[in-house]
Amino acid sequence: MDQTKRPLKVPPEFTMYAEKNDLFALYERLIQDVIVSQPIDPLEHMINFLHKGNDDVPQTFILGPPATGKASIGRMIAKESGVKIIDEPELLAVDIEAVKVARESVDADLDIPGDTLGALVKERISKRDCSDNGWMLIGFPKTRDQALALQRHGIFAKHILFFDAPDMVLVERFMGKRVDPDTGEIYHLTFEPPESPEVTRRLKPINNQSEKIVRKRLIHYHRNLEGIKNSYESGRVKFLNSDQPKGDVYAQAYHYLCQQSRSAAPQTPRLALLGPRGSGKGTQAALLSAKYGVVNVSLVDLIKQAVADNSKIGNMMSTYIEKKMMVPDNIVLKCLTDRLSKLDCATKGWVLRGYPKSRNQAEALAEAGYAPNRVYFLDCPSDTIVERLSLRRSDPVTGDQFHLIYNPPPTLEMKRRLRTNPRDSESTIDEDIVAFDTSLEDLVEFYSTSQSVNGDQDPHTVFETLESLLVKPLPKQTLKSAI
Repeated sequence: MDQTKRPLKVPPEFTMYAEKNDLFALYERLIQDVIVSQPIDPLEHMINFLHKGNDDVPQTFILGPPATGKASIGRMIAKESGVKIIDEPELLAVDIEAVKVARESVDADLDIPGDTLGALVKERISKRDCSDNGWMLIGFPKTRDQALALQRHGIFAKHILFFDAPDMVLVERFMGKRVDPDTGEIYHLTFEPPESPEVTRRLKPINNQSEKIVRKRLIHYHRNLEGIKNSYESGRVKFLNSDQPKGDVYAQAYHYLCQQSRSAAPQTPRLALLGPRGSGKGTQAALLSAKYGVVNVSLVDLIKQAVADNSKIGNMMSTYIEKKMMVPDNIVLKCLTDRLSKLDCATKGWVLRGYPKSRNQAEALAEAGYAPNRVYFLDCPSDTIVERLSLRRSDPVTGDQFHLIYNPPPTLEMKRRLRTNPRDSESTIDEDIVAFDTSLEDLVEFYSTSQSVNGDQDPHTVFETLESLLVKPLPKQTLKSAI
């Protein structure tokens, strides 16, 4: 930083480094952990925190009335991700004084006192398996008192998932449950029967299996639901209809748990819009630039401008253009990075359209330090692209652009003098589509966090979709720990 200039500006490399290594989120988690834990020696606590292999692990509450599938879906998620399940039997096995009170409450069919539950959960999640792989608390809290007590003990979930289904469905599910006394596995005679006839023969009804008991538990759940829900921020709570096939419930639950909370960390938008010619990249880039102030960067326009200015790099490119040859990637990259390194791009961010077109170009752009932090592919059928491009016309007198269907010329005289760009012939368009499709798989593989948007819609509908994706953090690819 040049201290002779005011106001001082942070070099863009600083922000990109912090963003790449997720430093702002790390600092946020560090401060939160210190405040919640309130250690005697904060400095030593922070050092130990930073020595952890991975602190950003799943922390989830899965709630709902009986027979909604909380346990079975939880086991499926745990099997896939390695997250540790914490349920009532797990808590009653915790070796601290409070467990005696908890057992007495359970035996008397009463709710575990809030502070007792908080002490048990805090002790359990402090173990290495939970701190390394994350945890999933199933079936708790059951009351507002328990919810608030968990918060007092510094236990906060990143995701709170409520399973829900009609009471009649839940009663039917509950009454059909059976347990294998040898393994403890739970089955359902209709919805999830065992595969082995031998297992079927030894199944037994679960304890306290009666319609009166399940309806009592349903009443208890509905009475306490509102209090539990109001104890947490609405943005962390998700209701999921569990009256669906188990695979669908699992997929929706897993997708939700991969979503990340919004962060207050500063971030400079570096966007790339990719797609075949005619997919709407230019239109969407202009809309994003107009609303968010990011710099609209078009490689084609940069090349034209460099050639027109007779700049050094422009003269290098004009040699190839005059011979109708492809400009080498290293020259194209130099032209592009010269623009992306300008102060307006570094401070406001940018939206790059139509580049990179191959994996090699994507790798070179990343190595140059200008990798986009959001990549969107605009999907569009070939027929739509051909219709959009082949019917484009330009007025050689005014320079105005028209489309024979969507934006026809206002007068017959103007229509007669319209011209078609040679690049808008159907054969050339087909070649462009094939060229893009050839490199599409490699680009999608390289940009593993890229997102696809349906470009075959009204431009403003496409823009709203892009906006909704842009303002949300990128979802995790998996819940598995990085350790």
